[in-house]
Amino acid sequence: MKPVIKAVALDKDGVVFDTERLIYRAFRELIVRERLPIRPELFEELVGKPPQVYLQVLNEALGQAMSLDDFIAHWFALRDEIFANEGAPFMPGADALIASLHARGVPLALVTGDFRPFSERDFARSSRPELFACFAHVITYEDVTQPKPDPEPYRRAAEALGVDPANLLVVEDSPPGVEAATTAGCLTLILPGYGMISPDLAARAWRTIRHHDEVLRLFDEYGSR
Repeated sequence: MKPVIKAVALDKDGVVFDTERLIYRAFRELIVRERLPIRPELFEELVGKPPQVYLQVLNEALGQAMSLDDFIAHWFALRDEIFANEGAPFMPGADALIASLHARGVPLALVTGDFRPFSERDFARSSRPELFACFAHVITYEDVTQPKPDPEPYRRAAEALGVDPANLLVVEDSPPGVEAATTAGCLTLILPGYGMISPDLAARAWRTIRHHDEVLRLFDEYGSR
């Protein structure tokens, strides 16, 4: 049976904003500056994971070199400095995609493992802060009992948008996000980013795309009329 798209949900970091590149830069600069015993590649393994998971992994990796609280404080301070200087850059084509879908009347949700204040601040610091209002619903870490990779965030998004998960098109870039969306039963698109997605997990998604323009083309073909 041909899929039918009735609504769209987007992840934030790595799909809407190119924030993961800047967050990684802050991560790398900190471990080099402080000569910490952490592999830079660890960042890729943590992309998309809920806070309680990546905090535990970081704490174990730090050992006695630095307290977790100090590491997070320094990391976030560097991140905020970079964001303040450079803003929150959109992924290529993401702003146009959001505007186009909204103009067509497509119900939109933002589904992120980030906290709501950070999500609002990313849009406020972006070149098009007005696009935040295009999302009918915003599902953040605070809004769920079980964050990604649990399917709850996308099930909540589908319910809020008034569609069946099978009719919700999701764009994700990280392994936890792809697992959450596919387990929820959504039409899942993978936009490859920092997260390392296994072939088995990729096979569960509907398609892998390379650019946001492909989302509009798929909606033109499979969107409900």
